[in-house]
Amino acid sequence: MIRKTKPFFLILLWGVVSMLPAATPQLDPDGCDRNVSASCYEQGIKILQSTSNKKVQRRAAELIAKSCALGEAKGCNDLGLLFYGGDKGVPKNWKRAAYFFMKGCKQKSYEGCSNLGLMYFNGVGFEKNERYAQKLFTMACDHNVSIGCRDLGVLYHQGSLKMRQYPLAEMAYRKGCDLGDMTACSNLGVMYQHGTGVKKSYTQAVSLYKKACEGAYPMACSNLGYMYEKGLGVPFSFRKAVPYYRIASDYGDVRGLYNLARLYFTGLGIKEDQGKAKTLFHKACQRGFSQACVYLNAMQGKM
Repeated sequence: MIRKTKPFFLILLWGVVSMLPAATPQLDPDGCDRNVSASCYEQGIKILQSTSNKKVQRRAAELIAKSCALGEAKGCNDLGLLFYGGDKGVPKNWKRAAYFFMKGCKQKSYEGCSNLGLMYFNGVGFEKNERYAQKLFTMACDHNVSIGCRDLGVLYHQGSLKMRQYPLAEMAYRKGCDLGDMTACSNLGVMYQHGTGVKKSYTQAVSLYKKACEGAYPMACSNLGYMYEKGLGVPFSFRKAVPYYRIASDYGDVRGLYNLARLYFTGLGIKEDQGKAKTLFHKACQRGFSQACVYLNAMQGKM
């Protein structure tokens, strides 16, 4: 027999910012040869975005490295990203990533401060150090870097007990949300949904989830579907929950996959379809969502 469980809400501390910026039109194609840092940076970014050839990508990384050496702070941060992820022909090297994040941070690329803070918060490449992470996140947030505010919020909300300060988490999430970080908006919604450090307000939670979902943060879409499924801050409606679960599922969000599978399995708000339910449970199970595995095993007659 399959146990009835409710979907859960998880605050995610995302990894370092992984999206390199779009290159702006290059005004001086020969500028890098004359050691113009911005020209080296733009050339490197343009090449990275236009090829999958590892050899060419390594040449692009060399251009970004040159821009960093010439004082282009964002080049230092982006070179750190390449070393952090082992991406674009660059071998993974967390110590090198940290070095370039720090160099970018010192040169006032405050995204580098936040990325380095994440490494210390997560204990990646270093011993975990929440105090130092707090310092770096605060520096980034004070300079209006949205991810810095988001991650400072996570530290105060989900860090060790000695670091948790819910009022400060609320402030950091709100600033991050106002600066356009959709994870911060969704996390603030979780605080309002559960009344963690703020007065419980399902209406506020729904508003924040909608903003984050519209901003393409899939977990918020799944959370919003749950609010409709349970009638929290919105009229109860399985039918209205379905499209939000579907959006989350289409983005590959494991909770969206699981929640949409449940509705296909039960026929609540959508036409029952055991085949689609099984496919979605399988995807969620493969992603490590244990309750999806319970459903899947039951459907396959393994229980």
